[in-house]
This record gives sequence, structure tokens and C-alpha cells, in this order.
Amino acid sequence: MKRWMMLVAVMGMAAVAFGQDRRDWPRIMVIFDERLDGQPSDGRVVAARIEELFLEKGFRLVDKSQFENVTVRDIALAEGNPARAKEIGMRYGAELIIVGKASAMMEGEKEFYGVKSIEYASKGDAKVIITDTGELIAVSAKNSKKSASGRSTAGTLAFQALAEAMAPDLYVKTRLKILDESKSTRIVQIALLGIDAKLLSALERSLPADMTRIESLRLRYMEKDGAVYEATIVGSLDDLRSELAQRDDLVIIGVTGTRIDLSTKENVERAKGSSVATSPLEITDLVVENIFPSQVNYYAYNPLATITIENSSKTAVKNVKVSILLPGYMSLPSEQIVPSVDAGAKQSFKLAATLDAKQLFDLNANTAAQVKVELTYVAGNQPQTRSLVKPVTIYSRNTISWRRGESVGAFVTEADEAVVNFSRFVVGSLSGNEKLQSKLPRNMVNAMAVWNGIRAHGIAYVSDPWKQAEGDILDLIQYPRETLASKTGDCDDSSVLLAACLENIGVRTKFLATNDHIFIMFDTDLVAKNGFMVSQNEKDYVIHEGTVWVPLETTMITKPFMEAWKTGAEEYYANASGGEGKLEIIDTRKAQAAFPPANLPAGKPVSTPPADRIATLAVQDLADYEYQQSQYVGQQAANLAADTSPAGKNKAAIFQAKAGEYDAAIALLQGLNTPEALNTLGNVHMLRNELPVAQEQFQKSLALSDADGGVYMNFGLARYLSGSTEDAVESFQVAMSKFETPEKALEVLGLDKIQQALGMRGAQQGTRQVSKNELFDLLNQSLKSLPDKKQTSTQAYRVRAKYKNEQNRFVFGGRRGADPTQIASIKEYLYWKE
Repeated sequence: MKRWMMLVAVMGMAAVAFGQDRRDWPRIMVIFDERLDGQPSDGRVVAARIEELFLEKGFRLVDKSQFENVTVRDIALAEGNPARAKEIGMRYGAELIIVGKASAMMEGEKEFYGVKSIEYASKGDAKVIITDTGELIAVSAKNSKKSASGRSTAGTLAFQALAEAMAPDLYVKTRLKILDESKSTRIVQIALLGIDAKLLSALERSLPADMTRIESLRLRYMEKDGAVYEATIVGSLDDLRSELAQRDDLVIIGVTGTRIDLSTKENVERAKGSSVATSPLEITDLVVENIFPSQVNYYAYNPLATITIENSSKTAVKNVKVSILLPGYMSLPSEQIVPSVDAGAKQSFKLAATLDAKQLFDLNANTAAQVKVELTYVAGNQPQTRSLVKPVTIYSRNTISWRRGESVGAFVTEADEAVVNFSRFVVGSLSGNEKLQSKLPRNMVNAMAVWNGIRAHGIAYVSDPWKQAEGDILDLIQYPRETLASKTGDCDDSSVLLAACLENIGVRTKFLATNDHIFIMFDTDLVAKNGFMVSQNEKDYVIHEGTVWVPLETTMITKPFMEAWKTGAEEYYANASGGEGKLEIIDTRKAQAAFPPANLPAGKPVSTPPADRIATLAVQDLADYEYQQSQYVGQQAANLAADTSPAGKNKAAIFQAKAGEYDAAIALLQGLNTPEALNTLGNVHMLRNELPVAQEQFQKSLALSDADGGVYMNFGLARYLSGSTEDAVESFQVAMSKFETPEKALEVLGLDKIQQALGMRGAQQGTRQVSKNELFDLLNQSLKSLPDKKQTSTQAYRVRAKYKNEQNRFVFGGRRGADPTQIASIKEYLYWKE
């Protein structure tokens, strides 16, 4: 930095032209990667012209023979990295380094009046960097075109034209920057050493008032025998040094590139032993995050503070350690060590911190604290220590910054005892409702139980405003147990409570955040093709990551489940389409992985709502659900009735069948004899538990076209329900052979997410429902002896012939009907084809 200040001082003088002693001019180093037709060029046409112009203007050059070993890789790294350029420049004694790249490529041949010429296009870019600081002070990017009769000549001319454009551009920009720096303000450090607090205070006031070069002083840190200030000055550090040298009351005892050390005449000896005396290592940047108690587990593995130090000396500094401590909130400091910091290099430390959760969670209001940073190292074979203190804000335990939305995961405490007890109680209150269980998927029933449990608990909606502080958008979020205890909350409180309760019972959730609002959606655990099992209206749910999700507007926690569902779906699509703003989807489990929930101190037990009240609300919700679905089905059926073609009737029949209107579906299919219609008819009869008729319809469909593996899947399911796992496996084998891959077959059957599904549906084991686990086992058996593609038709014929023979002998073979529970659960595995 000192060399740069000298450069500024010299060029800012009126005598800066040719009369100036050139020994005072900065040394420059020009390194370029020049390529002709993609190959390295040894001509250095562009670099040589830049050197020539800067030399004419009075700059001194680093002889290119000194840096012949600078590789193309070095140039590429320096061109994109000022710090790398700084390192190369300092290695060869340059005060400015000009680094860039230039290329010339043949564009084609042209002919004018019978004379052929070759045209080359050249382009280049360059940067001017101060090696003392790594600061980028000028850039240039130019291009040119030239033609000649020969390729070599045309390429050289293109390079020369490029050089003539770039060289003066770089010089002018560099000169203007230097002249501007000579008049502008900059930040340097002034250390007042060996001085007591009273005199420090007086000098802090008087220096900006008495000296023309100092505009202001700001305290960086203070020790018992001195202090370091950031000074905003006009001109260069040398200008300031000259002005300070004229004072009788102060003595300059040290100068580095960015700092002047001062003391009084009476305290010079004391200053030399000061703990804040000039050091080869400077803390150039310190960033400490304001602290959110909810993120206490996050800080243990992620940076709380980022400290950057710089070695301004000419030798490496060894055994460098940086530590931080937050007194009162940390038992031990966090620290990092590096073996050495090279001369002129910078080193950044990112320090995590193990904070005292108990102390943090006792905070009900924001508080100020002091973070102490300590830098220790070995210089001149002597241990040295520097310290710095910086204020930090510790927010209350309920504060969140929406600048980091994923941190909401820290509030989702599904393992908290209050949440566990509440969730399990409300879900258990609906366990005996068979009608509800038969009408809706399990996750829907559980979500309805949680919703109505919170509703019966009597949570009142109360909003709190967002605030801005130090660039953060701050909000207050209650922990779930706090919302259950206070029975009040806003959108984020109710969203967090719902997410915690649902996650506790194994239902995945995600937060849906808009510019000024947050609500949630939950995973029904149904694959995308089975959205109809949630609603016949596709706008009532969201297909996300391959499964069906249901949005809920959480501010409507006092309203029926159906109202919150409808409103949530409308809000999702309004925001997802961009019509009302941006929608951010925050995965609760990923958020918790990044920001693990804290273990809250034990609190008072939370009461549970009356079970009969929850059941009553759920029954009302089911009635609302059935009414809304019937209304939509009626409207949609009327719309579909307009198409009387076979395909149109089949589409309408599929819609009716999925809605549970089996008689209407059969009526629409009367007289149709297409493979698609017969497959639909087979599905309808299977859902009516008429297995022999269903198998007959599938066989008729296959007789018309045996290319569709999905129909074989359906037939295999029918055989499985009839009690013949052997026939089911054989059918599945043929089915899988018809698909491009076994994975595609699993997708059609709805088992493409089998690994996740089996882990989430453990409650089905031991029941008489159709188990995904059992089906998957059958499919695995099928895969073990999958027929060759060439033999598929033979096995397919055998499946149909075997069925036909068995039909004659045993009247459709196997059971005539399956257990009703199995029939209800088979719906999600059926293959439908329009």
C-alpha cells in the first residue's frame, strides 16, 4: 500500500511529466496470454505495445526475461483473480501488474476485384491491478478486424490493431485513477500508543479538527495502553505523514502500508512496548453475525464470524491462530490455526461457535454483547497477540430473519414432549372413524385430525408486524409449545405448529412463503397419478417431487379444514404462476437439517382438547368434502358428456369411476369394444369386488391388443386379489417386459417411490390392506425371471390361455371376491388408459 501511496503522490504532482526522475515511477509488469487460431503465440504483439506506451509515459518495466517461467495457467488464474495477480506481481517486484488475454481467429476469405484476402478478427481484455493491495483500478476490452493476403500477416495486423486500441485505453484509465486517488478520500489506520484513556479521548476530538488531511476518526479497538482508529483522510498516507511530522506534540514511531503509529514525546518508550504496536499481521476485516438463539445448533457447525488478516511484511508469519469468544454466552473460545501466512497474502478464517443454549433461551428481549477476537502468531521468534472487540446484537429467542428463510426449521420442534402428546392424542381421536378412513388417504385423515385438534384447542389468530434491523427482515415466531400454551398466534406461529404436529406423525411438510405471508402444504404420500384420491379437481392439490401435496392457509386455523384447504390451494396457484408475487418453497426436513431445532427447557404440560369435539369437527369436514366433490363431479361429468366418441365416453367413464360412481361408469361403457374401454370396465368391476368379471374384461382388452403392459398389471392385481400369487407374478413378468424399463412399470403401478413409501407407511403392516411391501416383493420375484423380449409374446399367450382354461374348470378361478379393505386400498395401484 505504501508503494501505491507513493505512486499517487508522484503522479499527482505538477511535474509528473518527463522532467520527473524516472526512478520514482512505479514498475509495471505486463503478462498476456496471446493466441493465434487457438494456439499460443510467441510474438507478444499486444503485450509489447502496452509496455512500449507505458514506458514512453515514464513508467518503469519489469524485464520480461525475469518472468519467462510464468505459465499460461498462472496468467489464466491471475486474469480472473486479483489476489493471484497481486502474488505474481510482488514476486517480481512490480507495483502495477497488467494481466490479460488476446486472441485472433480467421473469419474467412474474401475476394475484391479478383484479389483474395484473409480476414482475421481479434479480441482482448486486460486488467490493471495494484500488487500491494490487489485492488483492480482499470479494465479494458477491445476487438478489431484486419485483412491481408496471407494468414500470418492478417493475424499479426489484427493483433497490432487490437494493441493500438487497448494500450492507450489502459494508460488513460490508469492515469485518471491515480490522479483521482491523489484527491479523493481513503481509509487508513492511526494507532495512538502508550497513551492513557484521558489523552486518547482528547486526541480523538482534536486530530480531525486540527489537521486538514483527517476528516474523521472511528475507534476500531482499544487496549489498556493504546487504541487503533480508522481514519478517513484526504490524499495519500505520505501526505498525512508529512503533516503529522510538523506537529510538536506527536511523534511518528512506525509506518506501514496502511497504518501510522503515533505517540507523545513523553510516552515514546512506553509506546514501543504497547500491545497494539505495529504488527506484520493486520485484521483487515471482521464480520460477526447478529445472533439468533433459535439457531444455536446452526452456529455450532457454521460460521458465526469471518475474520480476514493480511501479512504486510516481507516474510511469512508462522503459527497463526484466530479465536472468538462471546463472554457470558460461550464457555470456551472457538479457534482456528494455520501453519503460516505468506508475505503479502491474506487469510480468511470462518469460525463456528458453541453457544450456551440455556443463557440464550433465557432472553425474552434483544440485548447487546461484545465479541472478542484474538489473533496470536509468531514473528521474529517471539509470540505476539492482537485483540479486537466488536459489538453484536443477540436477539430474543423467538426472533427470526426471513432473509434466511430456512432457519424456520429451527422452530419446528416435533420431538418436543408437548407436541408429541398433543399430536398423538388428536390423531387417536379419529382412529375409530371408519367412514373417514375409507373416504380419504391416511395422511389426509391425520392432517384433518391435527387441524381440528388445534381448532378445538381454541387457537386465536393474532398478527405481529415484521421489522427491519441492520438489513434483516425480523419477525417473531413462537415455538409450538408456546402457541399451544398461549392459544394465540399469527400465520408463522400456526404454520410452525401445524408443521411440527404433522412431522411428529410422519407427514412431510413444506412452508410456502410469499413476500409478506407464510402457509404450509403437506404430502399425502400418493404418487402423482393418484391425485384423484384427494380430489377430482386438479387445482385442489399440488404435484411436487412426484407426489400429491395439499396446501393449507394457516391463518384460517379457526375455520373448517375444507375452507383452509381451498384457500391455500388458490393462494398457491396465484403465487406460483407469478400473478401475486414470488413463492418460496421451504422443505421442513431440509431446513431442520441445516438449522437443527434446539432442545427447549422443560415447560408446563399442555392440555388437550376434548376428543369428541375433534371427531364432531372432522365429521363436518367430511360432509363438506363429499358435498364439494359431488358438485364438482356433476359439473365435470356434464362437460365430458358432450364428447360421444368411444374415446370421449371412456374418458368420462374413467372420471366417474375415480369419483366412485361405478354404475354411471358402466353405463357409459356399454357397447364399447376398444382395448381402453374394456380395461376401464375391468377396473370398475375390480373396484366393485367383482373379480371374475374384472378378469374377463382385462382378457378381452388383451385379446384386442396385448402391447400394453399396464393391462397385464391390472390383470396381475386381479389374480393377486383372487389369491393366486403365482399367476400374479407371471402377469407382472409379462407386464414389465412390455415397458421400456422395470422402473417405468413401477411408476405405472404407483410403486416408483417404494423405498420412501415403505418407511412412511409402517402403520399398514399387520392389516388386511393391500401392502406396498407385499406388492413390491411380488414384483421383485417377477424381475428375477423376466422373459426375454423375444419370448414375451409366448408368455403373454400362456397367461391368457391359462386363464381361459382355468375359467372353464373353476368358474373364473380363485376367490370370487376379496376382502373389502383390500379392494378399497387397491385403487391407488390401478392403471387407467384414456
